[in-house]
Amino acid sequence: MKFLYASLSCFAHNYRYSIAVIAILLILWGVGARVVWVEMNKEIQNREASNQLEIEKTLKLSEEFKAKRLAENEAEAVRKANQVEEAAGSGLGEPKTNMNTNTVTNTTAGCNTANSHNIPASIDILVNKKHCLQPLTFTPTDLVTSNGATLSSKALNGFNQMFADAARDGQPFTVSSSYRSYGTQVSTYNYWVSVNGQQGADTVSARPGHSEHQTGLAVDIGANGCDLDCFGSTTQYQWFQANAANYGFIQRYYGGFEQITGYASEEWHYRYVGVSVAQDMKSKNVKTLEQYWGLEGGNYR
Repeated sequence: MKFLYASLSCFAHNYRYSIAVIAILLILWGVGARVVWVEMNKEIQNREASNQLEIEKTLKLSEEFKAKRLAENEAEAVRKANQVEEAAGSGLGEPKTNMNTNTVTNTTAGCNTANSHNIPASIDILVNKKHCLQPLTFTPTDLVTSNGATLSSKALNGFNQMFADAARDGQPFTVSSSYRSYGTQVSTYNYWVSVNGQQGADTVSARPGHSEHQTGLAVDIGANGCDLDCFGSTTQYQWFQANAANYGFIQRYYGGFEQITGYASEEWHYRYVGVSVAQDMKSKNVKTLEQYWGLEGGNYR
């Protein structure tokens, strides 16, 4: 009897011990499983974040590649145009007899010059798809080159001061394009017609005589290797938005105003209009010269 009691007592003791051990093991397993689940979840989140970064990086590289190709094409078109001008051996702005001008059609059709902003040598000149330069082959007589830009002397002091102050503020910029002659614009426009057809060319290039670059008052800005579309993502662009008006420059084409200006947003294209006009436009939040002067814009007639 004593032996039986001792056996039962030992079994009961060992049973309780076993239950305790099992309970501890279950707790440890649960904790371990929780830790494993948390780590797996972190790994999944890290992978998702990494994949998202890769996607964003790929998209950014794709946009930069497209912008780079567009800039290269534009530079190639201008280079070819300059070669034609040099071969012709004539002065800036003169139309060349050996150019393929047949591609340029209806450049003066519906060209409106009946307004007070049609003096080509004035900083108040309006040039768009409905207002052309008169004459179409106009060439500024006061062109000067400084800090990478060839501009009318009327715009040069403001540009040089802006160039120096931007560098002082740690926001240095470069110039990808400034003055273009009529002859250069003929070849540039014809190039885009050959690539995209005339309708497509009209969305990315001005017809000769309709380009602000021909006035010597427009400049295309770049920074950190970013020209065209990607300039809008730079800190230099933010600096321009805050300060350009103090030097007489405005961003000429903003997004959402295509029906007014005739062009999509160009964060890199700046036009000299003088300090008083630029600051007045900024204070009134007027985004286009067409609105400010109450003149017609949009597409060609």
